[in-house]
Amino acid sequence: MFKKYLVNYLFKKADNCSDNYHNKKAIAYLDKILIIDNYNLDALLSKGILNAYLFEKEESLDCFNKALSWYPDNLMVNYKKGVALYYLEEYEMALDSFKKVNDEFPDDFLSLCHIGSCYSYLGEYDLALEYFNRILKIDSENAATLVNIALIYDDLEDYDGALNYLNKALKIKPDDGSILMQISNVYKNKEDYENADKYIDLALKVNPTDVMLLLSKALSLANLGKFEESQKCFENISKIYFDDSGLIEFYYIYYGKALGIMEKYDDAINLYDEYLEKYSNFPKKNIKYEKEQILNLMND
Repeated sequence: MFKKYLVNYLFKKADNCSDNYHNKKAIAYLDKILIIDNYNLDALLSKGILNAYLFEKEESLDCFNKALSWYPDNLMVNYKKGVALYYLEEYEMALDSFKKVNDEFPDDFLSLCHIGSCYSYLGEYDLALEYFNRILKIDSENAATLVNIALIYDDLEDYDGALNYLNKALKIKPDDGSILMQISNVYKNKEDYENADKYIDLALKVNPTDVMLLLSKALSLANLGKFEESQKCFENISKIYFDDSGLIEFYYIYYGKALGIMEKYDDAINLYDEYLEKYSNFPKKNIKYEKEQILNLMND
């Protein structure tokens, strides 16, 4: 009885840490569970996904390989391995895992959604839309799917199409901060910075401490020419602890973009170099691209 209570307590602590992007601390709690119960599948799978958030590829895949050695045909193990591979940007491998689930359960929303998202990241938009539309045939008011379709239109620079789908999603979930943020992103891409800022403020009313929203607000202030306020926002965010690789990458990209807008090019280059040196195991492609953009501005 006490063992079960302790395991549940440690899971709650791990969940609370991961919800706040404290993934290393969450893994420490999961490791305690695995000491108490060596074969706790839920703890092992959660540890695998959290290591993917940290972009620790080898550690993440070790967890799933161990789980598959216990349960080689378990669809939940395959699904969660797919989620980890998705966050590790191994989209082709992730597709293999998700399709094993989808072959058994063709109408499973989660596997359909992830398959569509993998194809989106691979730039295979027709295939992505095929899977997203399969969800909409089952549930025409699936807000997450409407957002995923909007992201494709945004990538294709069809901003009116993107806003159309996002507004449909917002009618279904009017207080969803993530939908409001995506609407803001589309307006930002349209260079309509006033509307972009308006929707970020609406999202922050829903989730005032969300780090991604705070980053978006800081960049929005730079786009509006409010440079001192923008810099102060980024400095405040830098004092918040988070160890999620995706969030850290966004911090550096958005801060570097803001510094570029402020024409603080040397500071932007130093920031990108800091990322490349400090987070050597994290993805580098986007940071290198942003650095190249700043170098081009310096040479104009």
